[in-house]
Amino acid sequence: MAIWGADVDQLKVLGTKLQAGAQEIDNQRSILTKVLAGTQWLGPDADKFRNEWNGEHVANLSRISQALQQASQQANRNASDQEGASTR
Repeated sequence: MAIWGADVDQLKVLGTKLQAGAQEIDNQRSILTKVLAGTQWLGPDADKFRNEWNGEHVANLSRISQALQQASQQANRNASDQEGASTR
């Protein structure tokens, strides 16, 4: 007979780690943006790089962070659901 479910503690750890990953990405994005802003670099290559960073790269990192946050929330919901099912 197969048992369906999950280890609640492991799901909670997963949720915590996913949230920590999202926060780390947000922190690194902020740090790198500040470093880039403080870097003395002029010319068309600098302009192109800054535009790419502030446009697509920051947006991509934000999307990844949001996806990790959503996955964290889902893992925590699944843990709660599993706890509820186990106590019935």
